[in-house]
Amino acid sequence: MKVELLPSTVGEPANRQFCIGAVINDDTAIDAGTLGLVWPVERQQRIRRIFLSHSHIDHVASLPLLLDNVYTEGPQCPMIYGNAETLQALRDHLFNDRIWPDFVRLSELETPFLELELLQAEQSVAADNLKITPVSLNHVVPTLGFIVQEGDVTVAFVSDTGPTERVWELLSQQSHLQAVFFECSFPNSHSELAAKSGHLCPETFASELQKLPQDVRVIACHLKPAHYDAIVAEIAELQLPQVEIGQPGVAYDFLP
Repeated sequence: MKVELLPSTVGEPANRQFCIGAVINDDTAIDAGTLGLVWPVERQQRIRRIFLSHSHIDHVASLPLLLDNVYTEGPQCPMIYGNAETLQALRDHLFNDRIWPDFVRLSELETPFLELELLQAEQSVAADNLKITPVSLNHVVPTLGFIVQEGDVTVAFVSDTGPTERVWELLSQQSHLQAVFFECSFPNSHSELAAKSGHLCPETFASELQKLPQDVRVIACHLKPAHYDAIVAEIAELQLPQVEIGQPGVAYDFLP
């Protein structure tokens, strides 16, 4: 399995993500913060399905651009997966002919731009060789994490959450878990804001990792760019050998 955290800077790549997204095996995306800005556009055209964790703008910002960029006349179109609240938010607030043309309505009338697929927590979806299981997290809007399996390789995406339980219970049952891409959005000095907004800081990040087997690789992501250096320093102070800072634009290869 190959995973890439998508860059979100123009020009020279930076290790900060202003918007959130990842691509698995070149054709499956987790979130779409900058997916519609990826170059060359042929990379966008290879995306067949997009799993949205939730409706916040840093996770869906470039979805309209991607759908416009890859549109062709024919029956094939990207599949957009999300929970009921996320899909309704797309209909009400994004594809509404005000912010962007109503691709949902247009897809029902002519060659489709997209197809919406409802996700239910803990009901797995088959995506070619992947099995993707959504899991409810603890954020300010209904939000999903994702457990992704390919043969004997399992990785998880646990982004946009405060302290939570169920995802760790399910991950503790995975015998082939290799890595968790795990959020740490704020520094400890902003712990109150993190708690109010459904995010983590290094202190709560470390507490959550106590619920995970110690030999599992943890890739910290969703570090707020304005606080990036402070968060990195505070994570380093934790001295957790299994933790590393996620690097956008780098291919992470996970082998059986």
